[in-house]
Amino acid sequence: MTATPEILCCPLCQVSIESNGGTLDAVQFSNGPKGTRSKLWSRVCQYLKTPDQQRQCINQDPDLRGVEQKGDAFPDAPSIDLPKS
Repeated sequence: MTATPEILCCPLCQVSIESNGGTLDAVQFSNGPKGTRSKLWSRVCQYLKTPDQQRQCINQDPDLRGVEQKGDAFPDAPSIDLPKS
């Protein structure tokens, strides 16, 4: 018999994490497909500014989120050449 995953909801960003006890946890973003804790960290959690925000964040444990994977961060915007006026 398998254990039922725990559903965690972040009070700051409102994402839900289906916690299976580690890096295989599934993060449900407000828009788009499910992702990982490392993707959530790369796109949201690392930008928290105050200690209070960091205390409230449910994705601060580096052992649970693992290392950043390719594709976790938003890609850099392509450069554009603007005409000189």
